[in-house]
Amino acid sequence: MVTASEPSREETRKVGIAMPTTMLERVLFLLSRYREASIAVVAIILVIYFQIGSGGGFLSSQFMSVVLRDTGRLGLIAVAEVMLMITGEIDLSLSSTFSLAPYIMVLMSIVWGVPLAVGAAVGIALGVLVGFVNGIITVRFRVPSLITTVGTLFFLQGIVVSIYNSQPIVAPVEEPFSAIFGESLFDPSDSLWSWHGLTAFTPFVWTVLVVAALALVLNRTTFGLHTIATGSNIVGAKEIGVRTDRIKVCNFMIAGGCAAFAGIINTAQFASADPQAGSPFLTLQAIAAAVIGGTSLLGGSGTAIGSLIGAFVVASLNNGLVMIGAQATVSDIYLGVAIVAAMILSVQVDRLRTRRRL
Repeated sequence: MVTASEPSREETRKVGIAMPTTMLERVLFLLSRYREASIAVVAIILVIYFQIGSGGGFLSSQFMSVVLRDTGRLGLIAVAEVMLMITGEIDLSLSSTFSLAPYIMVLMSIVWGVPLAVGAAVGIALGVLVGFVNGIITVRFRVPSLITTVGTLFFLQGIVVSIYNSQPIVAPVEEPFSAIFGESLFDPSDSLWSWHGLTAFTPFVWTVLVVAALALVLNRTTFGLHTIATGSNIVGAKEIGVRTDRIKVCNFMIAGGCAAFAGIINTAQFASADPQAGSPFLTLQAIAAAVIGGTSLLGGSGTAIGSLIGAFVVASLNNGLVMIGAQATVSDIYLGVAIVAAMILSVQVDRLRTRRRL
Protein backbone atom coordinates (compact mmCIF):
# COMPACT_ATOMS: atom_id res chain seq x y z
CA MET A 1 0.00 0.00 0.00
CA VAL A 2 1.44 3.35 -1.03
CA THR A 3 0.98 6.24 1.36
CA ALA A 4 1.37 9.90 0.52
CA SER A 5 4.19 11.70 2.26
CA GLU A 6 4.95 15.36 2.71
CA PRO A 7 7.15 16.84 -0.07
CA SER A 8 10.81 17.28 0.72
CA ARG A 9 12.47 20.70 0.79
CA GLU A 10 14.02 20.12 -2.67
CA GLU A 11 10.63 19.07 -4.09
CA THR A 12 8.92 22.16 -2.72
CA ARG A 13 11.64 24.36 -4.15
CA LYS A 14 11.19 22.72 -7.56
CA VAL A 15 7.50 23.61 -7.62
CA GLY A 16 8.29 27.18 -6.59
CA ILE A 17 7.33 27.19 -2.90
CA ALA A 18 9.78 29.06 -0.69
CA MET A 19 9.98 27.21 2.62
CA PRO A 20 10.93 29.01 5.85
CA THR A 21 14.51 28.51 7.00
CA THR A 22 14.92 30.59 10.17
CA MET A 23 12.90 30.46 13.38
CA LEU A 24 11.38 33.88 12.66
CA GLU A 25 10.32 32.74 9.20
CA ARG A 26 8.74 29.61 10.67
CA VAL A 27 6.69 31.73 13.06
CA LEU A 28 5.65 34.09 10.26
CA PHE A 29 4.86 31.04 8.12
CA LEU A 30 2.34 29.85 10.72
CA LEU A 31 0.89 33.35 11.10
CA SER A 32 0.49 33.65 7.33
CA ARG A 33 -1.67 30.52 7.34
CA TYR A 34 -3.69 31.42 10.45
CA ARG A 35 -4.09 35.20 10.70
CA GLU A 36 -6.09 35.00 13.94
CA ALA A 37 -3.40 32.98 15.74
CA SER A 38 -1.12 35.87 16.69
CA ILE A 39 -3.84 38.12 18.08
CA ALA A 40 -5.41 35.17 19.91
CA VAL A 41 -2.11 34.60 21.70
CA VAL A 42 -1.96 38.29 22.61
CA ALA A 43 -5.52 38.14 23.95
CA ILE A 44 -4.69 35.14 26.15
CA ILE A 45 -1.58 36.86 27.52
CA LEU A 46 -3.62 39.98 28.32
CA VAL A 47 -6.24 37.94 30.17
CA ILE A 48 -3.58 36.20 32.25
CA TYR A 49 -1.83 39.50 33.01
CA PHE A 50 -4.99 41.32 34.08
CA GLN A 51 -6.27 38.31 36.02
CA ILE A 52 -3.08 38.23 38.07
CA GLY A 53 -2.84 42.02 38.36
CA SER A 54 -6.42 42.35 39.57
CA GLY A 55 -6.15 39.61 42.15
CA GLY A 56 -8.47 37.29 40.26
CA GLY A 57 -11.21 39.82 39.56
CA PHE A 58 -10.76 40.22 35.81
CA LEU A 59 -12.46 36.92 34.93
CA SER A 60 -15.35 37.42 37.34
CA SER A 61 -18.76 37.25 35.66
CA GLN A 62 -19.56 40.83 36.64
CA PHE A 63 -16.40 42.31 35.14
CA MET A 64 -16.37 40.06 32.08
CA SER A 65 -19.91 41.19 31.28
CA VAL A 66 -18.51 44.72 31.01
CA VAL A 67 -15.55 43.66 28.86
CA LEU A 68 -17.72 41.53 26.58
CA ARG A 69 -20.31 44.31 26.36
CA ASP A 70 -17.63 46.65 25.02
CA THR A 71 -16.28 43.84 22.83
CA GLY A 72 -19.71 43.38 21.32
CA ARG A 73 -20.15 47.09 20.56
CA LEU A 74 -16.67 47.45 19.07
CA GLY A 75 -16.80 44.08 17.33
CA LEU A 76 -19.91 44.85 15.29
CA ILE A 77 -18.42 48.08 13.99
CA ALA A 78 -14.98 46.49 13.54
CA VAL A 79 -16.32 43.66 11.37
CA ALA A 80 -18.23 46.27 9.35
CA GLU A 81 -14.97 48.10 8.74
CA VAL A 82 -13.28 44.82 7.81
CA MET A 83 -15.72 44.25 4.95
CA LEU A 84 -14.89 47.70 3.60
CA MET A 85 -11.17 47.69 4.30
CA ILE A 86 -10.79 44.45 2.34
CA THR A 87 -12.12 46.31 -0.72
CA GLY A 88 -9.69 49.17 -0.09
CA GLU A 89 -12.31 51.55 1.34
CA ILE A 90 -13.12 52.86 4.82
CA ASP A 91 -16.14 54.38 6.58
CA LEU A 92 -15.63 56.99 9.29
CA SER A 93 -19.34 57.76 9.60
CA LEU A 94 -20.32 54.51 11.33
CA SER A 95 -20.30 56.16 14.76
CA SER A 96 -22.96 58.63 13.59
CA THR A 97 -25.09 55.79 12.21
CA PHE A 98 -24.57 54.07 15.56
CA SER A 99 -26.22 57.09 17.24
CA LEU A 100 -28.87 57.92 14.64
CA ALA A 101 -30.55 54.52 14.20
CA PRO A 102 -31.55 53.93 17.85
CA TYR A 103 -32.50 57.60 18.22
CA ILE A 104 -35.02 57.21 15.40
CA MET A 105 -36.22 53.91 16.91
CA VAL A 106 -36.92 55.46 20.31
CA LEU A 107 -38.55 58.59 18.85
CA MET A 108 -40.90 56.46 16.76
CA SER A 109 -41.86 54.57 19.90
CA ILE A 110 -42.54 57.51 22.23
CA VAL A 111 -44.06 59.87 19.65
CA TRP A 112 -46.06 57.53 17.42
CA GLY A 113 -46.37 54.47 19.64
CA VAL A 114 -44.55 52.26 17.16
CA PRO A 115 -43.27 48.96 18.65
CA LEU A 116 -39.53 48.92 19.26
CA ALA A 117 -39.12 45.95 16.92
CA VAL A 118 -40.58 47.95 14.03
CA GLY A 119 -38.51 51.01 14.96
CA ALA A 120 -35.39 48.82 15.07
CA ALA A 121 -36.11 47.53 11.56
CA VAL A 122 -36.52 51.12 10.35
CA GLY A 123 -33.26 52.12 12.09
CA ILE A 124 -31.32 49.28 10.46
CA ALA A 125 -32.85 50.10 7.08
CA LEU A 126 -31.76 53.71 7.60
CA GLY A 127 -28.21 52.52 8.32
CA VAL A 128 -28.24 50.46 5.12
CA LEU A 129 -29.49 53.53 3.21
CA VAL A 130 -26.68 55.67 4.62
CA GLY A 131 -24.20 53.02 3.49
CA PHE A 132 -25.79 52.99 0.04
CA VAL A 133 -25.42 56.76 -0.29
CA ASN A 134 -21.79 56.59 0.87
CA GLY A 135 -21.10 53.85 -1.64
CA ILE A 136 -22.73 55.64 -4.57
CA ILE A 137 -20.85 58.88 -3.87
CA THR A 138 -17.59 56.96 -3.59
CA VAL A 139 -17.85 54.76 -6.69
CA ARG A 140 -19.90 56.97 -9.02
CA PHE A 141 -18.41 60.37 -8.29
CA ARG A 142 -14.92 59.00 -7.52
CA VAL A 143 -14.75 60.79 -4.19
CA PRO A 144 -12.32 59.03 -1.81
CA SER A 145 -14.30 57.15 0.83
CA LEU A 146 -12.33 58.91 3.56
CA ILE A 147 -13.70 62.29 2.41
CA THR A 148 -17.19 60.95 1.66
CA THR A 149 -17.67 59.42 5.07
CA VAL A 150 -16.16 62.36 6.96
CA GLY A 151 -18.81 64.52 5.32
CA THR A 152 -21.51 61.99 6.22
CA LEU A 153 -20.16 61.85 9.77
CA PHE A 154 -20.69 65.56 10.37
CA PHE A 155 -24.00 65.60 8.47
CA LEU A 156 -25.55 62.78 10.51
CA GLN A 157 -24.05 64.03 13.76
CA GLY A 158 -25.66 67.42 13.14
CA ILE A 159 -29.02 65.78 12.49
CA VAL A 160 -28.89 63.69 15.66
CA VAL A 161 -27.98 66.55 18.00
CA SER A 162 -30.63 68.85 16.51
CA ILE A 163 -33.59 66.44 16.60
CA TYR A 164 -34.21 66.56 20.36
CA ASN A 165 -32.00 69.48 21.42
CA SER A 166 -29.07 67.11 21.86
CA GLN A 167 -30.73 65.46 24.87
CA PRO A 168 -30.69 61.72 25.62
CA ILE A 169 -34.08 60.02 25.39
CA VAL A 170 -35.16 57.33 27.84
CA ALA A 171 -36.05 54.25 25.83
CA PRO A 172 -39.20 52.32 26.78
CA VAL A 173 -38.75 48.73 27.90
CA GLU A 174 -40.69 46.24 25.79
CA GLU A 175 -40.36 42.55 26.47
CA PRO A 176 -39.18 40.30 25.00
CA PHE A 177 -37.49 42.78 22.60
CA SER A 178 -35.42 44.50 25.29
CA ALA A 179 -34.20 41.26 26.88
CA ILE A 180 -33.38 39.67 23.52
CA PHE A 181 -31.40 42.62 22.20
CA GLY A 182 -29.48 43.95 25.18
CA GLU A 183 -31.31 44.41 28.49
CA SER A 184 -29.48 42.59 31.28
CA LEU A 185 -31.72 40.74 33.72
CA PHE A 186 -28.77 39.17 35.54
CA ASP A 187 -28.73 39.30 39.33
CA PRO A 188 -25.86 38.05 41.53
CA SER A 189 -28.26 35.42 42.92
CA ASP A 190 -28.94 34.04 39.41
CA SER A 191 -27.01 31.21 37.84
CA LEU A 192 -24.66 32.29 35.08
CA TRP A 193 -26.14 29.56 32.87
CA SER A 194 -29.74 30.69 33.33
CA TRP A 195 -31.69 32.89 30.90
CA HIS A 196 -31.03 35.89 33.16
CA GLY A 197 -27.34 35.03 33.15
CA LEU A 198 -27.31 34.85 29.35
CA THR A 199 -28.83 38.34 29.06
CA ALA A 200 -25.71 39.77 30.74
CA PHE A 201 -23.80 38.77 27.59
CA THR A 202 -26.51 39.40 24.97
CA PRO A 203 -24.58 42.10 23.01
CA PHE A 204 -21.58 39.80 22.73
CA VAL A 205 -23.73 36.84 21.62
CA TRP A 206 -25.30 38.90 18.83
CA THR A 207 -21.87 40.09 17.73
CA VAL A 208 -20.55 36.52 17.58
CA LEU A 209 -23.51 35.54 15.38
CA VAL A 210 -22.98 38.46 13.00
CA VAL A 211 -19.21 37.89 12.84
CA ALA A 212 -19.71 34.17 12.16
CA ALA A 213 -22.17 34.97 9.37
CA LEU A 214 -19.80 37.48 7.72
CA ALA A 215 -16.88 35.07 8.11
CA LEU A 216 -18.87 32.47 6.16
CA VAL A 217 -19.72 35.09 3.54
CA LEU A 218 -16.05 36.01 3.10
CA ASN A 219 -14.74 32.45 3.00
CA ARG A 220 -17.53 30.41 1.44
CA THR A 221 -19.43 32.59 -1.05
CA THR A 222 -18.83 34.14 -4.45
CA PHE A 223 -19.60 37.54 -2.98
CA GLY A 224 -16.79 37.07 -0.46
CA LEU A 225 -14.38 35.98 -3.16
CA HIS A 226 -15.28 39.03 -5.25
CA THR A 227 -14.87 41.28 -2.20
CA ILE A 228 -11.31 40.03 -1.68
CA ALA A 229 -10.56 40.21 -5.41
CA THR A 230 -11.75 43.83 -5.53
CA GLY A 231 -9.29 44.87 -2.85
CA SER A 232 -6.42 42.68 -4.06
CA ASN A 233 -6.39 43.78 -7.71
CA ILE A 234 -9.31 45.91 -8.82
CA VAL A 235 -8.13 46.07 -12.46
CA GLY A 236 -7.72 42.32 -12.67
CA ALA A 237 -11.08 41.80 -10.93
CA LYS A 238 -12.82 43.98 -13.51
CA GLU A 239 -11.15 42.08 -16.36
CA ILE A 240 -12.58 38.77 -15.14
CA GLY A 241 -16.07 40.22 -14.85
CA VAL A 242 -16.32 41.23 -11.18
CA ARG A 243 -18.65 44.20 -10.74
CA THR A 244 -16.32 45.98 -8.36
CA ASP A 245 -18.46 49.10 -7.97
CA ARG A 246 -21.45 47.00 -6.94
CA ILE A 247 -19.31 44.99 -4.53
CA LYS A 248 -18.11 48.17 -2.84
CA VAL A 249 -21.61 49.64 -2.56
CA CYS A 250 -22.94 46.39 -1.07
CA ASN A 251 -20.18 46.39 1.54
CA PHE A 252 -20.92 50.00 2.43
CA MET A 253 -24.54 48.92 2.97
CA ILE A 254 -23.47 45.98 5.15
CA ALA A 255 -21.30 48.33 7.21
CA GLY A 256 -24.16 50.79 7.72
CA GLY A 257 -26.53 48.02 8.76
CA CYS A 258 -24.02 46.59 11.25
CA ALA A 259 -23.42 50.03 12.81
CA ALA A 260 -27.17 50.65 13.14
CA PHE A 261 -27.66 47.22 14.72
CA ALA A 262 -24.84 47.91 17.19
CA GLY A 263 -26.49 51.19 18.20
CA ILE A 264 -29.85 49.50 18.73
CA ILE A 265 -28.29 46.83 20.94
CA ASN A 266 -26.47 49.53 22.92
CA THR A 267 -29.73 51.44 23.46
CA ALA A 268 -31.60 48.29 24.50
CA GLN A 269 -28.87 47.61 27.05
CA PHE A 270 -28.85 51.03 28.69
CA ALA A 271 -32.51 51.93 28.02
CA SER A 272 -31.40 55.30 26.66
CA ALA A 273 -30.71 56.79 23.23
CA ASP A 274 -27.84 59.23 23.60
CA PRO A 275 -26.83 61.41 20.60
CA GLN A 276 -23.26 61.46 21.94
CA ALA A 277 -23.03 57.66 22.29
CA GLY A 278 -21.33 57.26 18.93
CA SER A 279 -18.37 59.59 19.11
CA PRO A 280 -15.78 59.47 16.27
CA PHE A 281 -13.44 57.84 18.78
CA LEU A 282 -15.69 54.76 18.68
CA THR A 283 -15.05 54.32 14.95
CA LEU A 284 -11.31 54.83 15.40
CA GLN A 285 -11.22 52.16 18.10
CA ALA A 286 -13.16 49.81 15.83
CA ILE A 287 -10.68 50.42 13.02
CA ALA A 288 -7.89 49.73 15.50
CA ALA A 289 -9.58 46.45 16.45
CA ALA A 290 -9.82 45.47 12.77
CA VAL A 291 -6.15 46.26 12.16
CA ILE A 292 -5.01 44.48 15.32
CA GLY A 293 -7.12 41.51 14.22
CA GLY A 294 -5.16 41.15 10.97
CA THR A 295 -6.97 43.28 8.39
CA SER A 296 -4.70 45.25 6.08
CA LEU A 297 -5.35 48.94 5.52
CA LEU A 298 -4.05 48.44 1.99
CA GLY A 299 -6.98 46.19 1.09
CA GLY A 300 -7.18 42.66 -0.27
CA SER A 301 -6.96 40.78 3.01
CA GLY A 302 -8.80 40.64 6.30
CA THR A 303 -10.56 38.38 8.73
CA ALA A 304 -13.95 38.77 10.39
CA ILE A 305 -13.04 36.54 13.33
CA GLY A 306 -9.80 38.46 13.83
CA SER A 307 -11.77 41.69 14.17
CA LEU A 308 -13.74 40.19 17.06
CA ILE A 309 -10.55 39.09 18.80
CA GLY A 310 -9.08 42.53 18.14
CA ALA A 311 -12.17 44.13 19.69
CA PHE A 312 -11.69 41.94 22.76
CA VAL A 313 -8.07 43.10 23.03
CA VAL A 314 -9.10 46.77 22.81
CA ALA A 315 -11.92 46.29 25.35
CA SER A 316 -9.56 44.42 27.68
CA LEU A 317 -6.99 47.20 27.51
CA ASN A 318 -9.62 49.89 28.13
CA ASN A 319 -11.08 48.14 31.17
CA GLY A 320 -8.22 46.01 32.47
CA LEU A 321 -5.69 48.81 32.87
CA VAL A 322 -8.18 50.83 34.89
CA MET A 323 -8.96 47.80 37.03
CA ILE A 324 -5.32 47.32 38.03
CA GLY A 325 -4.99 50.99 38.95
CA ALA A 326 -3.57 52.60 35.80
CA GLN A 327 -4.89 55.91 34.55
CA ALA A 328 -7.56 55.67 31.85
CA THR A 329 -5.40 57.58 29.36
CA VAL A 330 -2.65 54.95 29.57
CA SER A 331 -4.78 52.53 27.54
CA ASP A 332 -4.44 54.85 24.54
CA ILE A 333 -0.65 54.49 24.71
CA TYR A 334 -0.85 50.70 24.65
CA LEU A 335 -3.49 50.81 21.93
CA GLY A 336 -1.28 53.01 19.73
CA VAL A 337 1.68 50.67 20.19
CA ALA A 338 -0.56 47.68 19.42
CA ILE A 339 -1.76 49.24 16.14
CA VAL A 340 1.77 50.00 14.93
CA ALA A 341 3.01 46.54 15.96
CA ALA A 342 0.05 44.89 14.23
CA MET A 343 0.72 46.76 11.00
CA ILE A 344 4.43 45.85 11.07
CA LEU A 345 3.52 42.20 11.62
CA SER A 346 0.90 42.32 8.85
CA VAL A 347 3.43 43.70 6.35
CA GLN A 348 6.00 41.05 7.26
CA VAL A 349 3.43 38.26 6.95
CA ASP A 350 2.31 39.57 3.55
CA ARG A 351 5.92 39.65 2.36
CA LEU A 352 6.40 36.04 3.46
CA ARG A 353 3.20 35.02 1.72
CA THR A 354 4.48 36.64 -1.48
CA ARG A 355 7.80 34.81 -1.19
CA ARG A 356 6.04 31.49 -0.78
CA ARG A 357 4.25 32.06 -4.07
CA LEU A 358 7.46 32.79 -6.02
